[in-house]
Amino acid sequence: MFSTGDIMLCFLLASIAFAEPQFTDMKLGEPAPFDGKLLNNEAIIKLAVEDKFKVEQCDLQISYEKQKLETIHTFELEKVKIDLETDIKILEEKVLLRDQRINDIKSLSKPTKPILYVAGGFIVGAGSTIAILYAVY
Repeated sequence: MFSTGDIMLCFLLASIAFAEPQFTDMKLGEPAPFDGKLLNNEAIIKLAVEDKFKVEQCDLQISYEKQKLETIHTFELEKVKIDLETDIKILEEKVLLRDQRINDIKSLSKPTKPILYVAGGFIVGAGSTIAILYAVY
């Protein structure tokens, strides 16, 4: 993810962050008044630009990853919603089929009309009475 140059730059910047910076204007051929690295104006500008570039690059990477996670989250949420709606529809259809089957069974199991029970009871009673009378005589 990070190149060797990035790591070296981080170490350089970290060491600079803990040291007291010293700046001096120098002319060509003058001896340096302190030990360290000598940078010309272009090098300083380049370091500043690279630093801002790395910050922007990091911000872009964070924004990309955040958007990616939001998209994945939205996709997963929609998937769960669709699964839930599908399950609800399936259960509603099962309830409708169950109710229809119950009604079909009820229509098949209607008892015979009460008039048939009355007539059957009368015939059996009359037949029993006649049979008993013949048996007794």
